[in-house]
Amino acid sequence: MNCHHPDEQPAHAPAAEPAPATPPALELTIEKAVFEGHALARLGRHVIFVDGALPGERIRAVITRRRRRHAFARLLEILAPSPQRCAAPCPVFGVCGGCAFLNMAYPAQLAMKKGFLQDALRAWPAVADKLADVLGMESPEFFRNKMVYSFGGTAAEPVLGMHRRGDFHAVVTAEHCLLQSLTARAIIRRVTGWARARGLPPFDERTKQGLLRDLTVREGRRTGQRLVLLTATAPHPDLAALPEVLGDLADTVLLGFSPAAHNASRVERIETLKGPGRIEEQLNGLTFEIGPTTFFQTNTLQAERMFRTLAAWADELRPRVALDLYAGMGPIAFHLLAPGRTVLAVESHPESVAAARRNQERNRLPPIEWLTADVEQTPETIFARQPDLIVVDPPRTGLAPKAAARIAAAAAPHLIYVSCNPATLARDLPLFLRAGYVVERIQPVDMFPHAYHIECLVQFALALPL
Repeated sequence: MNCHHPDEQPAHAPAAEPAPATPPALELTIEKAVFEGHALARLGRHVIFVDGALPGERIRAVITRRRRRHAFARLLEILAPSPQRCAAPCPVFGVCGGCAFLNMAYPAQLAMKKGFLQDALRAWPAVADKLADVLGMESPEFFRNKMVYSFGGTAAEPVLGMHRRGDFHAVVTAEHCLLQSLTARAIIRRVTGWARARGLPPFDERTKQGLLRDLTVREGRRTGQRLVLLTATAPHPDLAALPEVLGDLADTVLLGFSPAAHNASRVERIETLKGPGRIEEQLNGLTFEIGPTTFFQTNTLQAERMFRTLAAWADELRPRVALDLYAGMGPIAFHLLAPGRTVLAVESHPESVAAARRNQERNRLPPIEWLTADVEQTPETIFARQPDLIVVDPPRTGLAPKAAARIAAAAAPHLIYVSCNPATLARDLPLFLRAGYVVERIQPVDMFPHAYHIECLVQFALALPL
């Protein structure tokens, strides 16, 4: 038997693989925060993005991913903290993927978000000069009127909350969440306890096994009404007990079904277990019907401020005919109404138009001319009405090229663009500038404290030829 010392290798044995080298830690100074929540540092000509650091901080970090001109790094240590850094009032901050800047003083968040817009508009200094300070919240907690919580964990230990940062398949409890109300926390505790007691398994996206997908909580911040929708992969006899579990915490309780074959929760059918299946919310005294899938601004208080600002601008402009594009279920069209003014509204989803008509009747508002159509396919007869003011509120993807071209070609004297994405605003802006529009003012509104998102109103005027 040919033996050898355990510390020796026989001559014919392959050489051991060297241990992978540990990337060296880098000392970096954070220059600024950039849209989508990253902190930006520079190393020579290379840009490095770091999560969790704040502008002005000196840190130690290690590279995790490299690209040709930039890299991503993981924060190891804060060597010199920013004076704007604060203790996050949530025990799962940094692990939960729900908030990016809960560790940053709120006034500094507002200044940072203004900076996002300044960066997006840097190619047009005259436009950037029109940018006002961000309208922030007096109290940036418990502001959301809608949250969708995912189920995770196991049947024995279910978890209901948000996805873990960087890991879509893991869920972090939302029992301490500061975004929705304290009542929403109570709903989470009751539903989690019930699921544990009944042994109801959370759905696992990787194995395509399990029952419980997610829980949607919608709240009327002005009305106090609450809607709860539980989405499951299939019927189950225990699910009928949900209204009893929730008790007086929910005015209406719904059960939705999204088969396990779907890669993401997509409700195919909804059953009403309790109540009318919808709630009401108010914006500036206007009442809106909210269903389980209705699009509605998730921050009621800030939506009121944004729409009041828009209405005030419209009153200053005094249009004879106002056209609302991407009208949804009517909040902008309703705020445009004024004596002697004709309001036209275009929306592509028939369900939203039907809800808008019901909301109009509910509020006993003057007539609005509704058209169900894609903005790109809006009949020329609408633009032939010669609107004095066009308001556009496109999705995050911004305006489709054909839609933007048609709006610019209409040559309305005034245009208000409601943007929820600085990148697509900057992409769409040049088309209107080339069409002869000038930017008169930009008012940002913070609809999402502690996140990187920022909304703004941009008022254009068509310059008169010399």
